[in-house]
Amino acid sequence: MPKLIINKLGPVETCELECSQFMNFTGFQASGKSTIAKAIYYFRTIKDDIIELAKSQALDATPVYGAKSTLSIEHGITLRKALENYLREKFLRTFGSSWGMPNDMYMEYHFTKTCYVKISLENDSRYSTPNYIWITMSNELIRFLKANNHTLSETPLGVSEEELRIFKKNLYEIFEDSFSVVYIPAGRSMITLLSQQLSYIYATMDDMQKRSLDTCTKDYLERILRLKPEFSEGLQGLAYSSGRSGLSPRLVVQALDLTQKILRGTYRYSNGEEQIVLEDGKYVKINFSSSGQQEWFRILNLLFYYLVQQKEILFIIEEPESHLFPESQKYITELIALVNNCGHSIVLTTHSPYVLGTLNKLLYAKTISPQARKEANKIIRESLWLDYNAFDSWFVKNGTIENCMDADIHMIQNEKIDEISKVINEDFERLLELQTTNEESVVF
Repeated sequence: MPKLIINKLGPVETCELECSQFMNFTGFQASGKSTIAKAIYYFRTIKDDIIELAKSQALDATPVYGAKSTLSIEHGITLRKALENYLREKFLRTFGSSWGMPNDMYMEYHFTKTCYVKISLENDSRYSTPNYIWITMSNELIRFLKANNHTLSETPLGVSEEELRIFKKNLYEIFEDSFSVVYIPAGRSMITLLSQQLSYIYATMDDMQKRSLDTCTKDYLERILRLKPEFSEGLQGLAYSSGRSGLSPRLVVQALDLTQKILRGTYRYSNGEEQIVLEDGKYVKINFSSSGQQEWFRILNLLFYYLVQQKEILFIIEEPESHLFPESQKYITELIALVNNCGHSIVLTTHSPYVLGTLNKLLYAKTISPQARKEANKIIRESLWLDYNAFDSWFVKNGTIENCMDADIHMIQNEKIDEISKVINEDFERLLELQTTNEESVVF
C-alpha cells in the first residue's frame, strides 16, 4: 500500500500514513488537513508531469504544428533533470517559499516498495538559495527516466500516439498507479461567482500571473474551463448521448437523482450561459443562483463527468459541506460514496459531523449480516455502502495525525465526531447548573 511521510511542513509536524482507497481527514481549521491533501496531490501527479515533460522533449524543436506540450523545458535537457527542475517549481507553487521552512523539512511518497520520491531541503555551498529544494528518487524511477530520455518522436500531428501509449503503460507499471488526479479546493466560491468572466480573465493573464496561482487552484480552474462545453446538453445528455457512458443505467439514475437533490434542479450550459433549471422548468443564471448551488454545481459536474466516462480518478475534495444544508450534506456524501464504489479513489477533508455521521452510516450498512442485507438495501442502497477495509479516517490536531477508526465496530470513533458537541454540552450543563443554583438562592 502507498505510504506518505511528512516532517515539519506547514502546520504538520509529523505524519506517516498508508494511503487507502478512501481517506477522510477531519480536525480543527489550520490543523494541516489541506497540507496533507496537497502533499498527496503533489506526489500522485508526478507521473503526469513526467508524461508532459517527455512530450515537451519531443516537441521542443517543432514550432510549426502547434502541438506544444502544456509544459516547456530547456532544449536538450535530460528528462531526469527536467523533472527535478519542474518538481522544485511545483513545490514552490503548491506550498510557498522554502526560505522560511525548517531546514529539516522533508516529505516523501512511497508508491511501491521500489519506487519513491522524496523532497527535502539542503543548505549547500553550491547554491546561493537558502533551503534549496532537493529531489531524491528511487533507482527504479531514475533508470526509467534515463532509459526513456528523448524516446518520444514527433509526427505532423504531434507526438506519436503508439509511442506515447507504450510510454504511459511502462510508467504506470513503475508507479503501480494509472489514476488521474482531480483536486477540488476549498477556496472555490470566487471562481463560481466570476463564472461568466472566467474564460476572459484567465485568457488575459500572463504566464507570471498564472504561475502565481496555487497549483491545485490552477489545475481546478483549467479543468472546469476545458470541460464546460461537455455539459451543453446537461448531465442527462452527457450520460446518454451516443452511448458514451460505460456505467450501468441503474447507477447513472442513482447519480442523477443525488445530484438533483443536492442542486435542487439541473445544470445546463446553453449558448455560452450557465443555468440552473428548476423543477418548474424555469431557469436562473448561475451567478444569480443560491450560494449552495454556486458552490456545488461545478463539483457535481466533475464528479458526474468522470463517473460516466469510467476513467480512473483520485478525487481530492476539500470541505464538501460548504454552503449546504445538513440534508444536502448527507446526499453529497452518498454521491461521493457512489463514486468511490464505481472504482475511483477519494481523499476528503471535512469539519462536518453530518458528513462524518453519513460516512459512519454507510460503513455500518456494509457490516449488516448477509441474512438482513436485502432489507438493509431498502433502507440504504447497497451501491452506497463503504468497505471498512478500504477506508481510513484521520484526526489532525497539534501537528500530528491520529487514526480514528474503531476496529471493533468498523466505523469512525463517535467521540471524534462528537468532540465539539461534548464541549458545547459541557458549557450548556454549566449554565443550567448556574441557573438552578441561582433560582434556589432566590427561593431561600
